[in-house]
Amino acid sequence: MPRNLDKQVLPVRQLLQLSGLTIPNYQRPYKWSTRNIQQLFQDIERQKLKSAYRLGTLVFQRSEDAKNIINIVDGQQRTLTLVLVVWAVLETRKDELKRQDLKALLTSLETPLNTFMENQAFASEVSQHNLHQNYLEVQRLVCRNEFTEHHIDFLLNRCEVVTFTLGDISEAFQFFDSQNARGRDLEPHDLLKAYHLREFSDHENDLKAATVESW
Repeated sequence: MPRNLDKQVLPVRQLLQLSGLTIPNYQRPYKWSTRNIQQLFQDIERQKLKSAYRLGTLVFQRSEDAKNIINIVDGQQRTLTLVLVVWAVLETRKDELKRQDLKALLTSLETPLNTFMENQAFASEVSQHNLHQNYLEVQRLVCRNEFTEHHIDFLLNRCEVVTFTLGDISEAFQFFDSQNARGRDLEPHDLLKAYHLREFSDHENDLKAATVESW
């Protein structure tokens, strides 16, 4: 078990309010498609009567030189998609909601979502294209009559993620590697990162950080 491992179970509303959440430059582009979006909404529909529903696991690394930065090592696809969904609800549904508690919650999320998106580079044309296409699909889905206030409440308050936060970048990649060894296949560059970072010694933290930044 890695040292200084912080594990939390967060509802979507709390995930999106995390201060300093950042997609580091070494991350791959945002590649989820409209098919992934549709699958997410199907899952919400199927699970909507449950007291809680786990959307997956996220791995974070808290920056050692800037304590307010939380780098997303694993989970940017899911995190960005949740941002798109909640932003679409804010843009298209908030004003018509009858439940004042939901309206107030969405209003409280507006600034954190704006801050998060403004702080990301999204230099990749792949990311830009997929974010645009997926947002259009999300808007279509949240505007349906079938997507009710109950669905919005379920998404924000009862859909959850498990987060693992580590302070050391190499341990974060090793943890990411071990988690995915039991799940989906990794991209080759993800495996290379994990393999090489685990070879750095404890006194080479500056070199590790510089290596990650160059990737």
